[in-house]
Amino acid sequence: MNRRRALLIMAGLLAVLALCAGGAVAADLVHYATGTRGTITVRACTAAYAGRSRHYDCTGEFTSADGSVHREATFTETFAEPPGAALPATLDGDTVHEVNPAATLTGVLVAVAALAGLVFLLLRRRGENRHGDGGHGEGRPPRR
Repeated sequence: MNRRRALLIMAGLLAVLALCAGGAVAADLVHYATGTRGTITVRACTAAYAGRSRHYDCTGEFTSADGSVHREATFTETFAEPPGAALPATLDGDTVHEVNPAATLTGVLVAVAALAGLVFLLLRRRGENRHGDGGHGEGRPPRR
């Protein structure tokens, strides 16, 4: 595989990573901006397995910040939460979303890093085309 193709593959992978992380951050921000803010008080969490990965299916009660909404909620967690734990959440229609600022910040950082890497690779490729091999790969003449 020549260097040009490797740079294009890396740029494509970084673009996909940036889109995925950016999409996750956008979804979190939309839920936070449009949903009813409140907390989930955990009643119980049980381990669930999907292949080699494990997550926890939890139940609890959602209570809005102003106290006007109380409803039973089910949600999925990466870690088991102890009964009685109060987690920040939003209610969007019938769906309760846990608010996790650390995960949202991580998504922002991953998206920004992936975009920075993508820009670096594209500028590097452009520089190689302009100053090095003319974009034909390692000193080979242009294809006809």
